[in-house]
Amino acid sequence: MSENFGDVFPRLRRFIPSSLLEGPWWDRLVERVGELPSWLTLNYAAFEFRLGNPAPAADYFVAVAPGRPSMEYYVHLGEAAAPDSAAAALGRVYDRMNDAKSPSESSLAGWFRASMLEYDIAEVPSNLNPAPGVFLALQPESELDEDIAGPRTPDRLAAAIANAVGWEEDEEERRSVERAFAALPRDGVVDQIGAVAQREPRSIRLIVDGLKQRNIPALLKRLKWEGSARKVMDILEEMHDVTPVFRLAVDVAASGVGPRLGLEMYRPRKPSHLDYWLTSGRNAWRPVVEYLEEMKWCLPEKGAGLRDFPGIERLFEEKGMSILYKGINHFKLSIEGDAVEAKAYAALAYFRLYADSEGEAGTS
Repeated sequence: MSENFGDVFPRLRRFIPSSLLEGPWWDRLVERVGELPSWLTLNYAAFEFRLGNPAPAADYFVAVAPGRPSMEYYVHLGEAAAPDSAAAALGRVYDRMNDAKSPSESSLAGWFRASMLEYDIAEVPSNLNPAPGVFLALQPESELDEDIAGPRTPDRLAAAIANAVGWEEDEEERRSVERAFAALPRDGVVDQIGAVAQREPRSIRLIVDGLKQRNIPALLKRLKWEGSARKVMDILEEMHDVTPVFRLAVDVAASGVGPRLGLEMYRPRKPSHLDYWLTSGRNAWRPVVEYLEEMKWCLPEKGAGLRDFPGIERLFEEKGMSILYKGINHFKLSIEGDAVEAKAYAALAYFRLYADSEGEAGTS
């Protein structure tokens, strides 16, 4: 019988610092994703830790890739669900992303290199289990084959993410997304597009890569963002010495760009390099953690937990040995008015080294 997340994750509990995840929040995490297969939930998964909140709570992300068993799992889940459900909506979009062998006008094959599903936990009441948020990582323009699924335009991307979370398409929202794409400078590329159905007000998140710092003020003006461009520039300038690589996250609604702006901070490498965090040791992110603590955006106990998180663990289990990789992928600073909220995204990969594993190759 295949193990699920709820079976396996308790064995890994001792490797997660208690300041980051503990008590009822641990139980809530297992409630939210405990029935999912362990090979799915422990293969390049990630926690989202709120660094200024003393609660040891975390949201959870699961990686899903076209042409892999992870995406096929959600396609089958959608086929078994009620046709008007969020699971069915996600399954239909994933099926279109997998449709490389028989492309059609409805196909999304080749547009996306990966997807992340965000299971909100920290701010969701215990009696609710909403559908996960959906984030789609775009294939680089240089690798697109428009003969498979046709041109990947902003309006079609807006329709795809709306469909993935079960929304009706909105003409004004589509136009806002098109305007946001048009506002980007030549060096800016939308790397991800996402949405979370239960969050209000409804919006589509665009995560932009490749931006030069000097172009940020003009971009924010074109986007008609209502916040302080000077505050954004001050943060980028102060963090440049500790982590110069960043991406910009904006929420686009029918009425325009929302008040919250995100700065995703990475180590010097391409943000799409999925394996980088596996090789970054305990000291790689120390300067960033120290800066966030100095700015009072990260509590000392959360900072201590982040310093202890990265590493490689060997587990000697009944059937053989397993390896658990732990690392920090990136940090995010969310700016809204005068407030700044810091989050850390810490990733896991759990590999069984014995022969009877199930699911995707190399995972449990």
